[in-house]
Order: sequence, then structure tokens, then C-alpha cells
Amino acid sequence: MKVQTVFINKRVTAKHLLLPVLVSTLFNPSFFFPPLALADNPFQGQSVELLAHDLSVELFPDEHKILAADKVSMKVLAPNLETIAFMLHPALRITQIRDISSDRPPLMFTAQERRVNDELVQVVTVQLKSTPEGGEALNLQWVYEGSINDPPREPRHLRFVTPSETSGHIGKDGVYLSSETHWYPDLPKSLATFRLQVRTPEGWESVSNGRLVSREVDGRTVLATWKVSGRDEALTLVANHFVKKQLERNGVTVATYLFPEDAQLADEYLEASAQYLDAYTKLLGSYPFPKFAVVENFFASGLGMPSYTLLGAGSIRRRYIQPYALGHEIVHSWIGNHVFNDDGGNWVEGLTTYLSNYYWYELQGDVQKARDERKMMLWNYALYVPPDQDYPIAAFKRKTSPRDNAIGYHKAAMVFHMLRRKIGDERFFGAIRMLVKEDGGRRVGWRDLERVFSRVSDSNLREFFARWIEQPGALEVSATENPDYELFRRIPRREIPPILNLFVTDPQRVVIVPDTGISADLYSQLAERVVQQGGARSLQASATQASDLRDTSVLLLGGPLAGPAWAWALAGLPPGVELAANKFRVGGKEYTGENAAVLFSFRNPDNPEHVVSVFYGLSPEAVKPVMPLLFFYGWNSHVVFEKGRVIARD
Repeated sequence: MKVQTVFINKRVTAKHLLLPVLVSTLFNPSFFFPPLALADNPFQGQSVELLAHDLSVELFPDEHKILAADKVSMKVLAPNLETIAFMLHPALRITQIRDISSDRPPLMFTAQERRVNDELVQVVTVQLKSTPEGGEALNLQWVYEGSINDPPREPRHLRFVTPSETSGHIGKDGVYLSSETHWYPDLPKSLATFRLQVRTPEGWESVSNGRLVSREVDGRTVLATWKVSGRDEALTLVANHFVKKQLERNGVTVATYLFPEDAQLADEYLEASAQYLDAYTKLLGSYPFPKFAVVENFFASGLGMPSYTLLGAGSIRRRYIQPYALGHEIVHSWIGNHVFNDDGGNWVEGLTTYLSNYYWYELQGDVQKARDERKMMLWNYALYVPPDQDYPIAAFKRKTSPRDNAIGYHKAAMVFHMLRRKIGDERFFGAIRMLVKEDGGRRVGWRDLERVFSRVSDSNLREFFARWIEQPGALEVSATENPDYELFRRIPRREIPPILNLFVTDPQRVVIVPDTGISADLYSQLAERVVQQGGARSLQASATQASDLRDTSVLLLGGPLAGPAWAWALAGLPPGVELAANKFRVGGKEYTGENAAVLFSFRNPDNPEHVVSVFYGLSPEAVKPVMPLLFFYGWNSHVVFEKGRVIARD
């Protein structure tokens, strides 16, 4: 464990920091502040409220470096406050902390690396020169510098949507500094306003929460000022070589920050964003931010920040404008980024999923698509939450597995649907509008939601919330009792048609890899990736016998090249389906082009409790672009691709 004690006898201002110079650190042992023995929670019982950050930073992407100053404004809540513990990134070196309300020398502090809530942080304990009175204002000026270099790593999941893994990065490929980076001094659970001046190299543009107040080009740098007037949980800063385009819509700036090679997509994202904003403003109340921006990211992500969304380049290029995509991020502007989630359980994702992924289709009058979405929510739960692995919605905190996704997003969304049916549309949406209006800038939990819905509906909803939020499980009713999927029931696997996700969730599963063919190496790579996820084994086609496949689900790669396994699988193909080496026929249409590939699922011919999923292409060029995305199509019985693009599905 590293302990650092620092004192510097020189005033360093934000203005100095915005010059490309390093501030040297002076260690003076005569001002040593003995390290404190940190308790399990070094922040417990701190009688101080953090009100505002006034940040000035300069970014050096080529060196992974940041120079920063932060004026931290606080309110003392009780007398006799002698020390305050803050969190900061472990790699950031503090050069000075000063109480700017006096002309006294800089403050002494200790810096100790430790884990807080499973994150490695630097706990900085500041020794105050005097003990302020309760209610007194306290303003500390921090000056610090260092390198933040955690290059994004690809997520470990086959199809489960999570961003690439990084705690924060400054580099030539881009800048991403979030709450998990701890790039400015902060207190746990703080809600503060922010002002940020950020200087970047020429050709770089920054994006952050709130409103862009000014932008100046000064020599070889760009200086932008961002302001967040409402209290926020955290500030995220991104920067890259962006092309910006914007329009004004009902007093809101709608903008895109895209890479030059994708700038032609700006109008499509601007139009879709404006459409969602119009619809949800009518449903939920006034949009709570001055802007909404679609920002392209240098790693895979789908993140919703207050006033913008950060989408990976791959998502941007695939037109990520669907209700479950861009629509979902925009709804977070009200739910999650305006009304915050407390630590008692995550209700935000369930309500956002209901309002965007599902309710958008009701707004559009698409009854069939709305029914399909309800069905998909039940399927998701049925496949990814075995009864012995279930847990209550109230215990859901964040999505780290498909099971979490099924419970915290899909089951919770269906519970909100049942609540709406119970109390009626007017009261349901009235309660949400009241929540947005009265609780913006506050943290809210499930019990708060229960009180709001009970008050607006003039009914006691304790039994409903106890049954559906605080207990696991689903209704055990038949399909005939729930033909339109209006109730949350557990659907038996045998009622779900053949799809790839039946393979993914089967405890018994095997991947068959062809020994020969021009795409054999690609299929081997895909099989290795599947096996690495755990639970599946791989067999070479030439060594496979029918007895290996009878009591298992099968992912058969290479189709007709899979030897004996293919001969066995042919017995299960439905009528009208033809899968040959140089062509295939599915959905009543024949495909022969060398750029075509197909994913087709059907029942195991020896045991209909299991499934066979076949994936192959008519050339390596057809196979390769589909490989990274194959498991995103797990809910379709068949998908046809051309050069990696979906051209037909069912």
C-alpha cells in the first residue's frame, strides 16, 4: 500500500495549468502530515456536502497525460471538521491543495491507494488549517497531473451488450474520462454542479455534460467551456477528432459529434434524435437538459450520459437509431440522468426499457410489434433465468450477465406493464411525470416509486410491489391464459421456437467444426470463442458420430462441410429449406451469391428438447464479417446476411 504526503509552497492556478508546462512537486518534510489509519470506510460520517466543481484541464493525448485544477466548493454540515477524505485516480499526482478562502499556506494531506467499492482509488485525506463552523462555506483549490492510460479491452461476452472494459483512457485514439476514472477529486454520492474548461490539441473537440458555453481556437489548441447548472452525479469528458453538426429543436440543441469518415450519417441521427425528443417530451415532460448529442466513441459502447450518448463506431455505422438503441439512451435523459437511482436497487433500467424498447411501438400504433416485444421479454427470462438462479428485481444493481439483463431490464419492464394495466394509463404516466418534475436531481429508490404510484392512483400498492419487486419468480399460467403476453409468466423452453439462444442457454451444447474448406480457419476461430465462454465443447466434424449429438444442442459450423454431423442434421431440416455448399433456400427464397451467409435453427432430429443451429457462408468473405455479430441474432429462427449485412430474417 503506497502512502504519499505532499506539501508545495507555491500558488498554482488554473491559468497556469492551461499552459503546456509541468508543475514540479516540492516535498518538504517539515510540513509532514502523519498518515492516518484508514477505517474500512474512510468517508463515513463526513459532515460536509460537495456543491460544485470548477475544473480547468489540459489534455495531451500523445502522452496519455492530463494537467488539472479543480476548485471544489463545499458546505460544512457540522462543527469540528478537521479532515476531509476524497477519492482520486491512483496515477494522478497532487501538487497542491489550498483553502482559497484564506492566504494561509497550502494544506497538508496524505494520499493512500486502496479499494473502495471494488475500485482502486487514491484516498486523499486533507488536513484543514482551522475547524469551520456548521453551515460555513469551504473552497479548496486542487492542482494535480498524471497519466491515465487504460486502453479499452473487448468485452468477454458473445452477444451480451456491454461496453469495452476501461477505467479511463487518454490516448491518440481518443479520450474517455468517466466517474469510474476518478479524474477529479470527489466524495461518494455527491451531487454537484460543474464548470469545465478543457484545452485540447488543434483538431480535437471535447464533449461533456451540459451546455457548451464557449469555444476558442488559440494557436495550436482548442479551449472549450462546458457548464452543468443542475446538480449531477458525475462528469464525463470525451474528446476526439469530431465533425460536429447541430440543429435547434424547441429550445434544445440536437447535435452529432462523429468521426470524419462517418460524418455523412449526421442527418440520420439528428432526425431520429429529434423525433424521439418530441415524442418523449410529450409523454414525460420538458426535456431537462440544454442539448442532446450523439457522440461517436473509439471503443464499443452504448452509454447514456446527462445530455448526450456515447456510441461505439461500430454501432454508429450500423444505424443505431432503433427504439431499443438511440430511443433507450434518450429516455435515460429523464430516467436515470435527471431522476437518479439510489443504492437500494436499480429501477431505472426497467422503466427505461419499458418506455423505449417497448412503449415506443404503442406510441406508433404498432400493436403486433408491441406484442412481439412483450413476448421477447418473457423469452429472455425463460432462457436466461433458471428457477434455481432467480433473484428479486429489488436486488438488481447493474448488468453484468445475461441473467441480470433478463431480470433488471426485461422482467422489470414487464412488471411496469402490469402496473400500468392495474392502475390505468392516465395514472401510470401521471405518476412518472410527477416523479420527473418533483424528483429531478434527487436519488430515488423502489419505495419512493411505490409511494408516487400509490399517491397518484389513490391505492395501496404494497402487495403488488412486495410480490413483484421484492420476491423472485413468475406466474405459472398456461399460454391459453396469457395469449398476448400481458402477464409475466415463465414460458417452458419447449414453447419457444428454434433459435440460436436455445443453444446458448442449453447446459448440454457442442460446437461442430469442419476439417476442410476455404473457411475452416474462420469456423475454428468462432468455435474457440464459443468454447472460451464456458459450458460448450468442440468436436471436429470428421470425428463426430450421431451418438455425440442426440442429447445436446448443436452449433454446426460450415453447414454441408460438417461431414457425418451434417448427414445427421439433414433429417431435422423443415420442408422447403435447402442448405447446400453453393446455395441455400430459406424463407421461400434462394440465395446463390458468394457474399451470402445464413444462420438457421431447427429442432434436434433425435430430441426436440434441444436445438441445432447451422451457420455457414458461401465464401470466407461472407463468413468473416458476421462472426463478431453472430450471437446478436440469437432471437431469430433464421437470418440471411450479405457481406455481413442482414437482408432477411424471421
